[in-house]
Amino acid sequence: MSADRKVIIVPEKYSGRSLKRLQLPHPRTGAPCSYYADMESESLLEVVGVDMNGKRSWMGNGWVRSDGSLSMLTPVDPLFIYLSMITNMSVSGEETKFVDVDSISLESQMDAQSISALMSMSTLKQRALDVLCETRQISDNVCVVKIDQGKVLSWLKRKCSVERFPAALNGCVEGIADEELREQTKAREMVLLVSEYLQPFWTDKLISEFGGFAQVCENEKKATKANSAIAFDSPESYIPGVADPKTKPASVKQEHR
Repeated sequence: MSADRKVIIVPEKYSGRSLKRLQLPHPRTGAPCSYYADMESESLLEVVGVDMNGKRSWMGNGWVRSDGSLSMLTPVDPLFIYLSMITNMSVSGEETKFVDVDSISLESQMDAQSISALMSMSTLKQRALDVLCETRQISDNVCVVKIDQGKVLSWLKRKCSVERFPAALNGCVEGIADEELREQTKAREMVLLVSEYLQPFWTDKLISEFGGFAQVCENEKKATKANSAIAFDSPESYIPGVADPKTKPASVKQEHR
């Protein structure tokens, strides 16, 4: 029996590649989280833990792990982390200031070596500065940057394009006959997905860019009121499903370290 073995599911693209483990701030909460970087392709994978609540086990060649939990490595856009770190340094309220981008690893409270490794991926770093920042070259060795809100919001709106709407969320728009309302609902769901990687400062601005989704919220209130009027004829007519309080689903969360 081996208690220290871990089961990790890796995308086939990264199978067999040398990945470097990093501890970086979660872009929304700032809490230290585990990531793996493919330094060659300059890409980042976040570690997502799945807790099976002790109801599964793993068996391998000569070993058994009684804890059936596992970790999955899923691709994440590193620009979310850059956005969070540069925002913390250069944004105060509605004011922004220029900062030395190379000082991020020095001023951050996170693992300096991990942040340095992230920033050593030069093509990725330049992409982050081009997409998110206004830059000024002070000298041959010093480049200062500050968040460009217009650039950031344009990038985030592209992330929230309804063309990227996942099929898994089709249930959110089922029954919505009005095409405009259906598209707005899709956009709102995309904003909610992206906001998992955004500080509240940016989530609020992104929602404002889409007009606040007032019509979507009003439609949901009407649907909730209609559903609350539905009553079962008898207890036997209720079929327990995933919403049954006795059913305890697997817990999925980003691994914090």
